[in-house]
Amino acid sequence: MEAQISAALAGDQEATAQLLRSLDRLIRARARRIDRWYAEDLAQEGREALWRGLSRFTGGTAGQFVIFAERTVTGAMMDAYCAMRYPGVSVDEVKLWRSACKRAQGDPEEAERLMCSGELAWRMRPATAKAVRAAVSPVDTLPEDLGAPAPSEAVTGPSRGLVGVMLSALGAKQRAVIEMTYGIGSHGRMSDAEIGASLGMPKGHVASARSKALKRLRDQWAGSFFFA
Repeated sequence: MEAQISAALAGDQEATAQLLRSLDRLIRARARRIDRWYAEDLAQEGREALWRGLSRFTGGTAGQFVIFAERTVTGAMMDAYCAMRYPGVSVDEVKLWRSACKRAQGDPEEAERLMCSGELAWRMRPATAKAVRAAVSPVDTLPEDLGAPAPSEAVTGPSRGLVGVMLSALGAKQRAVIEMTYGIGSHGRMSDAEIGASLGMPKGHVASARSKALKRLRDQWAGSFFFA
């Protein structure tokens, strides 16, 4: 692996691809440990973070690289997971809330007090603590009308051409949610409840997956006529 690492750091694209493939099992396993519903999307976040962060590696051995890769991938996945599950809340804030809940034996009022008390790893402002408590303790399901509006016309037939290229940037589950929401390809337009049942995921996770997918598409295709 050392030869692959050296070649990848030197800009060899084939070596980079081989290096990432050799770590894909680790990436997928880490994603499943974080959240099995979003595992594919989290794994994609991890792959992209590792690819972007290769130049930061300063070690020289395979063991050092695996440790670097695991930390890079896990950090990116946890950030993505928090963004999906708890919009506007950072990983550190989630960790402090969970630590406070554990210390408070599940009492949310006491947990909120602890976050502001300075008794934990760091002190949180009262307004922030209240917002974190509300965000990290969400209702499991969302009203149907919070889903994204459907376009005026569905795209029929297989997902191909520019639409297929755009959707190829998404993980398998995110892509399926977009296709089912908008009636793309062989899917008819489906409600969040129908999408959840079809994909084996909670209905409340469908809107979050769709929002994440649309953000990724906007980021990648900013300036195109799709997202002008």
